Amino acid sequence: MMDSQRVRKVRVLVIANLLACAAVLFALAAPRAVSNVELGDEWQCSKAAFVTTCRQAPNQ
Repeated sequence: MMDSQRVRKVRVLVIANLLACAAVLFALAAPRAVSNVELGDEWQCSKAAFVTTCRQAPNQ
């Protein structure tokens, strides 16, 4: 059986790894603007992870 200090170290290591993985996933999933020359100025595109979405810009 593992002693309590060793269990604590393993638990901290697991939690640290989970937080690091979550940070990477959030960084990939955060939407960011994408310029698309073919569509022109009347479209706004954003990319989150591997999905790119475009919508028409509102008329100003």
